[in-house]
Amino acid sequence: MTSASARAAPARRLGGRRLGLTAAALLAAALAGCAQTGDFGRPQPNVVNDALMPATGAALAYARNEPVSSFRLTDEEREMRDLAWAIVTPPLSEQVRGRMLAELRRTRILPAARARLDPASYVRALISIDFRSSAARYARLKEDVRADTYRIEPFFAAASDVAEGDRVRARALTRVPDVTEAERADALARIEENALMIGWVRESFEERLVSYRFALDRLILETPDPYAVEVSRAIDAFAAVLGSLRPLGAPRGVFKS
Repeated sequence: MTSASARAAPARRLGGRRLGLTAAALLAAALAGCAQTGDFGRPQPNVVNDALMPATGAALAYARNEPVSSFRLTDEEREMRDLAWAIVTPPLSEQVRGRMLAELRRTRILPAARARLDPASYVRALISIDFRSSAARYARLKEDVRADTYRIEPFFAAASDVAEGDRVRARALTRVPDVTEAERADALARIEENALMIGWVRESFEERLVSYRFALDRLILETPDPYAVEVSRAIDAFAAVLGSLRPLGAPRGVFKS
């Protein structure tokens, strides 16, 4: 047995029923784990979020025939994932359900299709916050929009580095002698995992854009304020930067020329 297979074997030996019970227990633990945040807005490091959930998620993903690689992450892959977290998790701490779903998707306990964000959740959470003035809600919306705008280029710059590494990895599969089937499977799975992460972030940016526009409309209906003009401009700028993106891959880069 290769070292890659040996690392993957423990997760793959878990039975479906045992995985289901474990995942159910971790759902409750995830709620508590999401209560406190650490670097990049992720839950504070703990054994549930950093060990138990990823191990269970890898086994569940494997059972769903999703790509699962036992390769270690490169520095670029780790940086991309760190930057991704603030994008794929809802911006307001009051969006508890959405944050939990993001963590369950990150750890792969839930498949991607089971973790879509309700576009109305952001404005519901925003309205629930007891601001001293209605203008403060507009200010918070603008702050979140601008923060996401500034996240676009750093993430996709990191993603471009990861995509280049995957092209090197793919070429190596045709040139490195005596590549085992396990090594080939791990390499191809990692390439697909990276592509799925990049796709998730792009999808999350698009969902944020929809939710911000929805939120502005609802704020105008409930508490009209001249500040809405500034927020609208910020959302338009966010949309413009997103519109400049193109899928990663040949030709190189992430922005349209």
